Amino acid sequence: MTAGAVTLTLGVVVLVRAITGAGPGLGEASPLAAQREIEDAIRRSKQRLLEQRPAEAEKIIRDALDRRPKDADLRVALAETLLVLNQPAAAYAEFNEAIGLRKDDADLHHAAGTVASVAGLVDRAEGHYRIAQTMAPGNPKYALSLGLMERKLGRLDDARATLLRAVKLEPGLAVAWGALADLSLEENNLEMAGHYVAKALEIQPDSPNWLLIQARLLRRQGEPERAAVMLAAISDAIGAPDAMILRERALCLGMLGRGAEAATLYAEACRVGHPDRVTLAELNYEAAVWHERVGETASAEDFARRALELGEGRAARLLERLSSAG
Repeated sequence: MTAGAVTLTLGVVVLVRAITGAGPGLGEASPLAAQREIEDAIRRSKQRLLEQRPAEAEKIIRDALDRRPKDADLRVALAETLLVLNQPAAAYAEFNEAIGLRKDDADLHHAAGTVASVAGLVDRAEGHYRIAQTMAPGNPKYALSLGLMERKLGRLDDARATLLRAVKLEPGLAVAWGALADLSLEENNLEMAGHYVAKALEIQPDSPNWLLIQARLLRRQGEPERAAVMLAAISDAIGAPDAMILRERALCLGMLGRGAEAATLYAEACRVGHPDRVTLAELNYEAAVWHERVGETASAEDFARRALELGEGRAARLLERLSSAG
């Protein structure tokens, strides 16, 4: 499945805004006038964010925090502003401050986990999601977030159990069904992958994510031509190139003996790019392999060199082989 960083960040900001407006600040008791001052600062900072003036929003909140450093709502509002300023690590630090002031808030832990994930702190994200899920075991979104993070950490058995708990709590969670399908594909359990992706598509029949998983399943079931047609249709529907769709189409065409077209699609996937460095490194390595197969050695060397720069260890041996052949 793909998840754009921009979409994730916007989702975090929406979540943070919901928490920021969720009632009076906790911590030390404040007189009514002080509470009004806090609420006014948050209101003015949000207005600055809507006006795309985040630096001014940050100053408003920091000035308020100078007077009320123990207010959790102000800490969350500052975290929201720092997210807009593309400072997720600093935003996460503010969430930790807020959690210290509001220890029993499951929503706050869940939001902190999402911000930690954006900041690349996956172990901390998993910890916050787990705490939120423990605090409110009947909340399906907490189970979903925890399951997705366990999946990301490679704890497949834990992820499966948590995601199944999520869909038991809320059967309409297409993301959970899709994640279960993706996990089953990784384990080569094609029957269960088919069952789960059908559930996801029943809820969101036009989702490119679930259609991509279905196409992957078709290829694994020995139907690359049918999968390639489906992938072309997905590309046409979304109207923009997607690296993961291009990669899967390349795999299908490679199985059909159309190596030159596969190499071209891999090159396009590398050009489109991917926010995850490891995935981008793999794409460049695979592009190098396919360009070598069709005799385009110079291009293969370029892709292999880029893959090595991105941290793909297999590219070193490939470069050595290409140099020897040259």
